[in-house]
Amino acid sequence: MKRSTLRGFGIACILIGILYTGMDRLHPAESTSGEMEQYEEKIAQLESQLKEAKQQLKQYEKQTSSNETNESGGKDQTPSQESAPENEQKDVKEGTLYIYAGQTPYEIAKKLKDMGIIKNAVEMELFLAQPEYARSIQIGQYQVNSSMSIEEIANLITRKSDS
Repeated sequence: MKRSTLRGFGIACILIGILYTGMDRLHPAESTSGEMEQYEEKIAQLESQLKEAKQQLKQYEKQTSSNETNESGGKDQTPSQESAPENEQKDVKEGTLYIYAGQTPYEIAKKLKDMGIIKNAVEMELFLAQPEYARSIQIGQYQVNSSMSIEEIANLITRKSDS
């Protein structure tokens, strides 16, 4: 009799567990719907803040562009000639390249392309894949910029002097 009672109790516990699980799936707790409403409210607030920020940005851009036109309207043509080299200098992108143990030439070239230092990652990868460079890539961090040639970058990260 003890065995049958124990079996009955075990089966009852299993059935109760199954029923509770089924009820939770059919009727989700109200707290989750309240949380969803809170998240939706936060999303709506953030979206409105984003719209306001975009409007402010547009206003700022209009102000700066109108200020630039007012300032450049009264001057001679020489400032525009002087600003050309400044624009070229602004186009030079600089960054720090970190090289870790086990990185492949592909990964290094991809990093340089993502940083905007080089335009063609495949060309850099092929250059670094040459045996004299691939075997001597050094771990470390390197200051690179977009005015450097592929060969200069390769010499820098392999710590080879220009030949």
